[in-house]
Amino acid sequence: MLTSETVTVLDLETTGLDPATDHITEIAAIRAEVGADGSIREIGRFQTFVGSDAGVVIPLEITELTGIRTEDLRGAPDMYVALTAFWYFARGSVWIAHNSPFDFSFIAKIYTNGDHFACTRAMSHLVDPDESASLKDVCPRYGIELNGHHRAMNDVEATLQLYAKLREKAEINGISYRNVVIDSDERPLKYVPPGAIVRTISKTKEAV
Repeated sequence: MLTSETVTVLDLETTGLDPATDHITEIAAIRAEVGADGSIREIGRFQTFVGSDAGVVIPLEITELTGIRTEDLRGAPDMYVALTAFWYFARGSVWIAHNSPFDFSFIAKIYTNGDHFACTRAMSHLVDPDESASLKDVCPRYGIELNGHHRAMNDVEATLQLYAKLREKAEINGISYRNVVIDSDERPLKYVPPGAIVRTISKTKEAV
């Protein structure tokens, strides 16, 4: 049965795909109440670039993808300060991301087993198993505008709307999606968030 819940939708931009060697460049999030009727009441927004004493240089291809330049990080809070501030912003809510294993791998130090989350990429696979789960493909199917893809707040805005729609569809069809992540041949799971339930699928139509 659908009930109202408080969620925090987050998205990260990074210098690459490996949390061991790459750096978070931007964190964005929206805290909101998602109603039983699918309505969304925004509570607040969080956005920050993330700096580094080590002098992180953003690769040209990442700048071309995200629009974030190395000079944008100058003077920005370091990762510890940024993640601590985000934790206080998000605590007490359900954490939502479109690819939770990726985002959570970069913020593993503040994500704990006591948190509850939902991954809209996994939800898309579960409710629409024959369709692409890529954010740029899922959004048009549900009539959601995705402007400026690969800028964190733009992706957060779209993911929040998507979560409300996928949640309703999953609940109506009795599909379990809480704390579920997807492992597939085309995109093997590299990080499993604490408390996650792994569902393995052998074939996807997902684009990168």
